[in-house]
Amino acid sequence: MTPIFVGITVIFALAWCVAVLLHRASASTRHLVWTCAIAAVLLLAPLRWRLPHRTIASPLPILLTTATIVATPASPVPTHTDPTTILLALWATGTIVLTLRLLGNAIQIRSILRTASGNRPVLQSSRIRGPLVAGLFHPVILLPESSETWTFTRRRAVLAHEAAHIRRRDPAILLVAHFAAALYWFHPLCWLAVARLRAESERACDDAALRTGLQPSGYAGHLLDLARKFDIQLAIPMATTSHLESRVKSILDPKTNRSFPARAAWCAAIALTAAILAPLTTFTLRAQQAATGTASITGTVTDPSGAVVPNAILTATNSDVSYEVQANSNAVGVYVFSNLPAGHYTVEARVPGFAMYHVTNLALVNGGSLQADARLAVGSMREQIVVTPQGPPKPQAAVSAASTQPIRVGGMVQAAALTRQVRPIYPADLLAQGIEATVLLQAIISKEGVPQSLTLQNTGLNQEFIDAAMAAVNQWRFRPTTLNGEPIEVATTVQVDFRLSGGAPVIDDRLQKARKMP
Repeated sequence: MTPIFVGITVIFALAWCVAVLLHRASASTRHLVWTCAIAAVLLLAPLRWRLPHRTIASPLPILLTTATIVATPASPVPTHTDPTTILLALWATGTIVLTLRLLGNAIQIRSILRTASGNRPVLQSSRIRGPLVAGLFHPVILLPESSETWTFTRRRAVLAHEAAHIRRRDPAILLVAHFAAALYWFHPLCWLAVARLRAESERACDDAALRTGLQPSGYAGHLLDLARKFDIQLAIPMATTSHLESRVKSILDPKTNRSFPARAAWCAAIALTAAILAPLTTFTLRAQQAATGTASITGTVTDPSGAVVPNAILTATNSDVSYEVQANSNAVGVYVFSNLPAGHYTVEARVPGFAMYHVTNLALVNGGSLQADARLAVGSMREQIVVTPQGPPKPQAAVSAASTQPIRVGGMVQAAALTRQVRPIYPADLLAQGIEATVLLQAIISKEGVPQSLTLQNTGLNQEFIDAAMAAVNQWRFRPTTLNGEPIEVATTVQVDFRLSGGAPVIDDRLQKARKMP
């Protein structure tokens, strides 16, 4: 969100400067400037997501910061909510509330239009207090019931003003502007831009009405008499108390430029908008680390016994600038990421025989350093057996997430191996009915190689299948997993496929995911 916020600030700041420089130009010209600015803001985010980026390094002062983080493998233990997630939730809440407000106003306007009387494009309604323009695709002029008592000159002035709104497509432009304010409600310049757009729109329509031959003094008098407060976001009232004094001064000033921007002005505005968007959507400014204070992440990789793990493959990813780098732990288990750009990092470690380790949201400042020690956990294993009604049992070879070859991690890691496998018995009554099933079990292989805490992982099965599978697996025996020569407990998943024939079994999704574990 930071690059988007900076881009919005740049666009609206430039629009403000251009509008100030054009203070002697017509209100229509300044309205064009604010229209292009709001359009550029709405295009900024989509273009940044779709177009390729280049990163520009810029030297910044060094902030020396050192922190130590002792990281553990991912587990189901609840963690603190990421501040970025909180900010995104807050932004989404504000956007939804403002969008619903716009939708409510649109429904209210549609209701007024349905009950209005008269011939399009001029309608009358008792539910409004003053003249306004409403509608997007087929805008109409809404007049209050009191308009029947208006003089000819007042009615002419009102219709000239509101007809100018329709010709200029102001209802659609105003809707887009309010949508931009709802999307970027957190940026104060966005609200100021919408206010300036609306004010210049009213002045431009005043100028258009005066160009029809109306007397400025008489038109200003009508405007003051009709001034009311309106709270309808999708409609455009002719007279409101907002900016009323400056509008009257502009109406009565004979030197005011009331011209409409020529086609060349439109082309120039579009070209200037594209020129401003190009660098904002294709370049990203990044702090360049000074030679005397480069940022770094270091740490030590250890196993559950505390022994160091050499040759671990580690990856550091910077989510702020799309930067990724890899490193390996040395003979004493130490890894170093140096010359890193500042940002928020995720560090992952992959070692055969161990579950993947990762830690997120490591905040690294320019010139700072972090120590993130990684303690690995031994990977889980799985077993699979196919039970058929005839023929010899077809046990599958024992498969483990750990390698079958010893892995040097300070001492030694050796994967568990199945030494005794009892074949489940296919329930006779279910066999007669031609019913098949897959039973997914989870257990802990103890230090003695005995399955413990055997639990069912899938539901909707016949109890006879479950009992047959559990009765057999409880009798299985394993050579336990050893870490540095000492037996340790390890999790295992067992899939028992009851099949009427020896066809290929259906592998459970959870086992598919287990296969991807290193």
